[in-house]
Amino acid sequence: MDIFQYWLNLGSDSYKHPDDLVVLEELKEHTKKELNFEFPPGPYWGPLKKAKIVLCYANPSVNSPSLETIKDESNINTLIEQLKGTEKYPYKLNGWYKWFSQKANSLFSEINDAQRLEKASAHIAVINLIPYASENMKNLESIANCLPSAWAAQRYLRENLIPKAQRWEILLIMCRSSHLWGLKSPHGSPNILINNARNGFTGSVKKAAKKWITFQKIT
Repeated sequence: MDIFQYWLNLGSDSYKHPDDLVVLEELKEHTKKELNFEFPPGPYWGPLKKAKIVLCYANPSVNSPSLETIKDESNINTLIEQLKGTEKYPYKLNGWYKWFSQKANSLFSEINDAQRLEKASAHIAVINLIPYASENMKNLESIANCLPSAWAAQRYLRENLIPKAQRWEILLIMCRSSHLWGLKSPHGSPNILINNARNGFTGSVKKAAKKWITFQKIT
């Protein structure tokens, strides 16, 4: 079962994956109410099935704009649609726009301003180890590898994303919490980048992304 089929099993009455229910209950003392289940799960955003650049992060974050966004049912539907793995990154949503704009401006700086976000949203996907939102991932590190949904994400990384990067099909960028993903070296591939910057991207990652975008003829 691939990750997209896996998330088709999400029930209509809960934003928790059925495989996680027992474990979340068992670990509720460890999560200390850090996880916010008002949000639809965000195991990945953007066109993960065909993206040319994949960013690996720990989990979605919570902020005031995103809390306002999920009060609108149409926005909820937009986020649920992301589980197909074919939709563009939902940068137009308040709470997603600012974060994605920063990434697009760093990686797609050669694309003109008017087209940058739209182009980037069609070629960048984000995959999260933990699919549930929180304000502070640091408090969740002790249970990051305990959820079955996190195992599904790690399996997709190992069985799909790493091989695709090694075949020069994608540029795979390990962002924050690469140690939780279990990938801290490039495995001999120039298309696997370990981004050690706490915020944003290192100069070497930006340079590699620019070369990759040129190679892929994304203009």
